[in-house]
Amino acid sequence: MTKEEACHVLQVASTADGEIIIQAYWHLARKFQAEAGTDRSARRRLDELNRAYLVLSPKTEAIVPPEAPEVSQRPQRPQRPTTAEPALAAALAAWISRLVGQTGASWPGRGPEVAVITITLVVLGLLALSSGANATWTLLTLAFAAVTIIAPWRRT
Repeated sequence: MTKEEACHVLQVASTADGEIIIQAYWHLARKFQAEAGTDRSARRRLDELNRAYLVLSPKTEAIVPPEAPEVSQRPQRPQRPTTAEPALAAALAAWISRLVGQTGASWPGRGPEVAVITITLVVLGLLALSSGANATWTLLTLAFAAVTIIAPWRRT
C-alpha cells in the first residue's frame, strides 16, 4: 500500500500530521469494530485501516505485508427469516419468561396476585409517563412500590 492509498483509506490529506492520522484511524476503527465480528466486508475494511495506519503512522517503522491474512472461517449464525421478531423483543420475551418461572418457583400459588400487581404497576407507570411526569422519578417511584409490595412475600 502506498502513502497516497493509505491517505485515501484513512480519509486524510497527504500533508496530515501524526495526531490527525491517529484521530482519523481511531474514528474509523471504532466505526467498523462493532460490525467486524459478523460482517466480512467490515472486517476487510478494518484490516485495510490497520494497514493504512501502519504505512502512515509516525511511531512505527513496520514492514507492511502486501495482503492481510484472510479472516478465519467462523461458524456463521443462521440467518433469521425476515418475518422474525426483532432481537430486543426476543430478549425481552425470554427475560419475562425467566422472571415468571422464578416467581412461580419462589411463590407457588401466588401467580395471579403477582400478575395483577405487576400489571397495575406497569399501567400506573405508563399513565404517569403519558401525563408528562419525569421519567426518572416515575421509574424510581415504581421501583420503590415494587420493593414495598414484594417485601412481605420475601419472608414467606
